[in-house]
Amino acid sequence: MLQHGTPWQAALGAAFVSTVIFIVSMILSLISGYFNWYSILTAFFLIAGFYVIISIIPLLLNLSRSYFSFVCILLIVHILVTILSFALHYKVGGLVGMSGYFIPTLTDALYFSVTTFTTLGYGDFRPIVEQRLTTSIEALAGMMSMAIGASLIWLWCQENMVPKEKAFFDGNRRHKGSLSVTRIRVKTLTGKERNLKSWVLPPRKGESFYYDDDRQEWVQVTEDTVLPENALVLGHKETDKNA
Repeated sequence: MLQHGTPWQAALGAAFVSTVIFIVSMILSLISGYFNWYSILTAFFLIAGFYVIISIIPLLLNLSRSYFSFVCILLIVHILVTILSFALHYKVGGLVGMSGYFIPTLTDALYFSVTTFTTLGYGDFRPIVEQRLTTSIEALAGMMSMAIGASLIWLWCQENMVPKEKAFFDGNRRHKGSLSVTRIRVKTLTGKERNLKSWVLPPRKGESFYYDDDRQEWVQVTEDTVLPENALVLGHKETDKNA
């Protein structure tokens, strides 16, 4: 995780190294599946990929929220590689169908891998005795991927939703001229936490706002405003140069 005071160059360097480790892990997992090595080796490489994704989320998002799409791409790649790697295991090792043991085509192996990954398990195909552990590992990988995916969706929603009182059709409609007006996050500018209800319209030139803890909202600063001690102020009120 990116610590306060860490140079952004070092953070990007760590992200680059993590990405290289992720790519190598994905390639090794495909090789393990192709040659039908022990499934525990495939699981080890995939776990390394999971670790990279989990560690790189705060590392990159603390630099910029624009890296969110890159993190999602890593997760999608991990899911696809997981399904393909285990499908290669099943294609080489074989499956048990209605007529008994058979060597599946790549399409059948991918079908069985997807149903195992999603824990659907229709029952038309079954793993051979030697690969029962393999299917269990893939099912666990599927649940972990779904958990990370759900977390990313929740993070995206949390970062892109304004509080109810700041929604266009809810709460106080002051300063809400049109749906196209851009809102900014105060946290982006000040580093304050989200408990400040941190959404407000960008101040116009000569305007400023302060956050009223009692009213739980941003209040425009006027000439008669007495700012509370340690008040959080956004924008700058121009002063009379002739005064």
